Amino acid sequence: MTAPIEKTLVVPLSADRAFDLFTDRMSSWWPLDKHSLSAGDGKVARDVRISPEVGGNVTETKHDGTEVVWGKVVTWQPGKSFAMTWQLDRPEDEVTYLTIIFDPDGTGTRVTLIHDGWNAIPQAAQAARSHYSTGWDYVLCDRFKSAAE
Repeated sequence: MTAPIEKTLVVPLSADRAFDLFTDRMSSWWPLDKHSLSAGDGKVARDVRISPEVGGNVTETKHDGTEVVWGKVVTWQPGKSFAMTWQLDRPEDEVTYLTIIFDPDGTGTRVTLIHDGWNAIPQAAQAARSHYSTGWDYVLCDRFKSAAE
C-alpha cells in the first residue's frame, strides 16, 4: 500500500480566510502555467474554480475555453476542510483523494494537505505519488503560502 502524501504549513490568515483563498480564489495563486491540463499543451489555463458544494465540480477552463473536470467536491466545510476526488486525466475509477484541513494556530492557520487513495492506480502509484509530492511542495508550500503572506 502506498502511503498518503501529507504537507503542512502555517499561514498568517484566519481559517476562514485561508479556506477562502484556497477554494474561492484558487486562480489567483494556482500555477496554471505549469500545473494544469493546459500546461500539457504548452499553454496557460484561463481559470480553475470550485463549485462550493458537495458533489460540485472542480473545473479548469483550458487555454482554448474548453472546460475539463479535475474532480468532484466530497467535503465542503468552510473554514474547516475541503476534500475532492482528484481525477485530472485519469478514468473515473482511478481517482485519488485530496483533503485540505484548516486548523487555527495562534494568530494564523495550520493548513494540512493529504493526498491519498493511491490504491486506485496500483501500477502507477509509486511514480504518481513521487510526482505529486514534489508538485505539492511547489503548489501548496510555495504558491499558496506566498499568496497567504
